[in-house]
Amino acid sequence: MMMMMMMMKMCTRECVTAGLLFFMCVCLNQQMLEACSCASAHPQQLFCSADAVLRAEITGEKIRRREDINPMYGLGKIQYEVQVIKVFKGSDRIKDLQHVYTHEMSSMCGIRLNRGQYLLSGSMMSEGFFVTLCDFVEHWDRLSLTQKKNLKYRYQMGCNCTISICTEQPCHPKVKNECILTDWSSLWPFEDGEPVHEYACIRHSDGSCSWHEGGTSVPSEKNTTDISEG
Repeated sequence: MMMMMMMMKMCTRECVTAGLLFFMCVCLNQQMLEACSCASAHPQQLFCSADAVLRAEITGEKIRRREDINPMYGLGKIQYEVQVIKVFKGSDRIKDLQHVYTHEMSSMCGIRLNRGQYLLSGSMMSEGFFVTLCDFVEHWDRLSLTQKKNLKYRYQMGCNCTISICTEQPCHPKVKNECILTDWSSLWPFEDGEPVHEYACIRHSDGSCSWHEGGTSVPSEKNTTDISEG
């Protein structure tokens, strides 16, 4: 009788332990699934908020994991080998850059990159330069000529400007250094070929800001408040 009671206690203890492990695993997976949430933003906002923006070629990758964490959880990071072609912002912060990192799991905003040339914007962390699903990351060949010109100097011209979203007409800037967006499709991530994303909010000598429509023309003093038109 005593032996039977001891066996029942051991079985109960093992069942409880297994149940707790299962519960913790489910909670962890659920948390990871719900973890990545990116706020919509105009490409220029992502450019200005990034520590560095560059054009680089992905030449290889390696998954790096901590030895004390089970690989099944996918809590490692991907190390991409890169060759930097051009730096648009933050050249002092990514000197001699050879690797770019991202989280292994997309649920933690990790982004998968293939071999080829990319526009990469991201943040400098203690482990290195990190890119995520929330950053302005795109195949270089998918960017238009105007978007590439924006990266070279127009976006930087407007980093002291404010880009705001207006959903109720009429929409007018509240301050002179503000550019208004009225079309949610203008926000990243965007569909290929959308012309509205070629606008850049630039700052003028008098401190005011307005949308520049791109192309080869000199930026206009006209304040375009609705870039979904035209």
